[in-house]
Amino acid sequence: MNKCRRCTAVHEAGHALAFWWNGQFIERVTVRTRTEACTGPMIDLRGNPQNVEGLVEADYLVPHPSFDAPGIAEYLPSMVDSIERDLLDCFAGPVAEAVYKRTRSDKFIWGSGRGDRCRGYELISLLPVRKLLDAESQAIARSLCLVRHYWPAVTAVADLLQEHGTASGEAITALLCEVTGESPTRLSNDLATLDMRCNRRWTAAHSKLLFSKGHLPLVR
Repeated sequence: MNKCRRCTAVHEAGHALAFWWNGQFIERVTVRTRTEACTGPMIDLRGNPQNVEGLVEADYLVPHPSFDAPGIAEYLPSMVDSIERDLLDCFAGPVAEAVYKRTRSDKFIWGSGRGDRCRGYELISLLPVRKLLDAESQAIARSLCLVRHYWPAVTAVADLLQEHGTASGEAITALLCEVTGESPTRLSNDLATLDMRCNRRWTAAHSKLLFSKGHLPLVR
């Protein structure tokens, strides 16, 4: 059977994981072989041509960020959570691909994830000024924590996509719930839990580095 590239399947599985974790409705996930991608664009569920090897069709919380005014969340603070969740949706794909290839996340965000990066920058531009500087690095860190925590689920979805090419959102959601034992509802998971995991991972790694170099923290 002519399957899509594993990295493509993992990339789209990362996106799907983020939508599922946020409790956002997933309509369909598609992966294509390079041969299929070279034959022309695929048509999405809304009838639009898409020149891609893979696509997750799902409900974004901020559907058209390019149409919104820059900095709008300064005046509509309730948008911040929606923007940051959609950033997780954007970056979880290239981050999953980076984890799979054991390399830096930014390599894929500027490469195969360039479309995700463009949408991500549109979303970031909507944030209040105080959040602009750290928005991208925070979204990547959150995506990395999410992907690593649920890596068996990412690989299970990638397996399904490589086997079938296209999977319904219902099938993807059912598989993620089965593998993780969790059933997120809309916006029920708090983004702060990812921040706490990131902080714990950094603290553990930093402590290991200190002790491996023979440095002990000073007691005052």
